[in-house]
Amino acid sequence: MPTKEVIESTMKNHFESWNAKDKDRWIANWDENVVMYDPVGGPDKQGIAALEDTWENSFKDGHSWKIEPVFMQICEDQAALHVKNYGIVENEPIELDSIEIYWINDAGKVYQVQTYFGPPEGRTLDPFFSKKD
Repeated sequence: MPTKEVIESTMKNHFESWNAKDKDRWIANWDENVVMYDPVGGPDKQGIAALEDTWENSFKDGHSWKIEPVFMQICEDQAALHVKNYGIVENEPIELDSIEIYWINDAGKVYQVQTYFGPPEGRTLDPFFSKKD
C-alpha cells in the first residue's frame, strides 16, 4: 500500500501538471490500465487512450480548465477531494465543484478515479461526459 506521502505527491503532481498544461507529465501520473468514472454515471473511460481523449476534450478550441484542490482526506490507498473547477467552455466561463476519489497503487500511479459533478444551473453536460442512449 502506498504511503500517505506517496499519495500526497501523486495528487500534487496531478494538479500541478494539469494546471501547467503539461500533458506528458499529467499522463505519466496514471497507471496504464486506469479506469475513470468521470463522472460517475457517465461512460467509463479506460486506459491511457481515455486519458488522451480527456485531455484533448478539455483543451480543445474554446475550452480550458484549471483545477484547485480545496480539501483532501487520505484513507488507505485512496484520496478523496473537494475540487474547484474553473473553466472556459465554448468560450464562456464556468465554475463547478466536484467530489473526486482517486485510488493510488504502490508505484504512486492513479489506477482508478471516480468524480461526482454536474453542470451549473442552466448549462448542459458536455456530450463527452454523458452516456449515449
